[in-house]
Amino acid sequence: MPSVAFMGSHPLGERCLERLTGDDDFDVKLVVTYGPDEDTWWDGCLYDRAERLGHTVVTRADERDVLDYDVDYLVSVYYPNILGEDLLDHPNVAPLNLHQAELPRYRGSNVFSHAIMNAREDDHWKYGTTFHVMAPAVDAGDVLARDFVPIRETDTARTLYDRVTEASVAMFREHLPTLKDGDVRRLATPQAAYDGERYFYTKESLDGEKLIPPERLADDDEATQLAVYDKIRALDFPPFQPAYTELGGHRVQLTAASYTDIFDDAAVPEFDVERTAEQPLAQD
Repeated sequence: MPSVAFMGSHPLGERCLERLTGDDDFDVKLVVTYGPDEDTWWDGCLYDRAERLGHTVVTRADERDVLDYDVDYLVSVYYPNILGEDLLDHPNVAPLNLHQAELPRYRGSNVFSHAIMNAREDDHWKYGTTFHVMAPAVDAGDVLARDFVPIRETDTARTLYDRVTEASVAMFREHLPTLKDGDVRRLATPQAAYDGERYFYTKESLDGEKLIPPERLADDDEATQLAVYDKIRALDFPPFQPAYTELGGHRVQLTAASYTDIFDDAAVPEFDVERTAEQPLAQD
């Protein structure tokens, strides 16, 4: 029976932990997450949920307690800390991370926003989620699985986040048999086997991006209008500060009340399949 140390947060972390707990072929030895009294922006609390499921739970300050447990896998889902090599080397089989973005295209943070802002210029109207082996460099490990949802022209960063969460849960569930068989490292594909653009964004990558000057909003050039439209959608992620402009000394929030019938003539390709698999260029 594979043993697991689970490190995570967010509703996605709760749902993946529930999948592991409900599968009698896995033994969850320890859960590491935010404390129950920490202030977080998302709904739910993984700490409380893990306790209700009967697991031993510690906070991030005690993450090194993982080293006290003999585990086959370390599974990370929205765990915020960058793990040291001692933790990455600890599991008997592999340390795994569920990264809600397409690897190797999008490493790092704030990726929902950047993917929307890049989609038109790159002509890349889909957004991925990736299950991968962790490496010392952030989001740089071999890829076990990827799935995709469309980036729609009416998407905000928040709607894209909500939709890809469902694809992530499905992908996690579908690949649990691979963990049971211990074939993770044999089946994982190096990121060098994939083509396409590659981006890395830090947590500070949206700093200074949210102010849109009034003159840019008023520019009647179509390319500028579309760029502004895409930025407003990309920075619309409640409960965080959205894009804004300043008029008469007042800040005016720019949010996605409705995008229906806006820019009807914009050239955006159809992408009707909710989830599609993409094959790498090569397999090990």
